[in-house]
Amino acid sequence: MDLIEPVWCVWYGVGARHFYAVATWTAPKPLLVKARTTDELRDLMREAERPASPSPPQSPHSQGATVARADDDARTVSWDLPPDPAMVGKTRNMMHDVLRLWALHALADDVVLAAAELLANAISHGEPPVRVSLRDEGGELVIEVADHGPGLPRRLDLGAEAVHGRGLTIVDALADRSGVTPFPESPGKTVWARWDLRRPSGSRTEST
Repeated sequence: MDLIEPVWCVWYGVGARHFYAVATWTAPKPLLVKARTTDELRDLMREAERPASPSPPQSPHSQGATVARADDDARTVSWDLPPDPAMVGKTRNMMHDVLRLWALHALADDVVLAAAELLANAISHGEPPVRVSLRDEGGELVIEVADHGPGLPRRLDLGAEAVHGRGLTIVDALADRSGVTPFPESPGKTVWARWDLRRPSGSRTEST
C-alpha cells in the first residue's frame, strides 16, 4: 500500500493483528490510524486527509499525533501509540522530522535514540495506552514517554556481556537530566529526559 499511498507509511502489526498508517506530512496534524482491514484503513486515511473542521469527528480506531503550539517559545508534539514494537522505528522517523523542522539537528540523534529506548521499555514492560511527547520549551527540549503499567523502570547492575537492559543507562548518558514521575492517582508513570538548549553540545550533567 505504500506504493499507492505516497503520503502515508503503511504496515501490518502482526502481534496486534491490525493495519497501521502514519501520515508523513508535517502539517497541520500528523496522524496514526489503525484498522482490521485495508478497506477500513483507506476510509480512515481519506477521513484524515479532509480539511479539518472546527471540531472534527474522531474515529474510535484513530490514534492521533496532536500538535500544539502555544507561542514562539513553546512547541509540543505528542503521539498516542499502539503497544506494537514496530512503532519504535516509526516514531524515530517522525521525531527526526519534527526536530528537523524545529532546527534542532545537532541534538536529533541523541534525542531520538533516548526516546526509542524509553518507548521500547514502555511497550515491552508497561501497559497501554502509551504516549510519547516531544516539547521545545525555548530553553529546554523535553521527551516524555507515559504508560499505565504499575511497575517503575529501574537501572540494572549488568555485566559487560549483557545485550539488553541498558535503556536507562543510555538515556542517562545522552540527556542532561532524566527521571521518572509516577501518576499521582492511578497506575502508570512518565519517564522523561531533558536537554538544556543553552548548554554547549557535549557538556552533559549527571541525571537526577
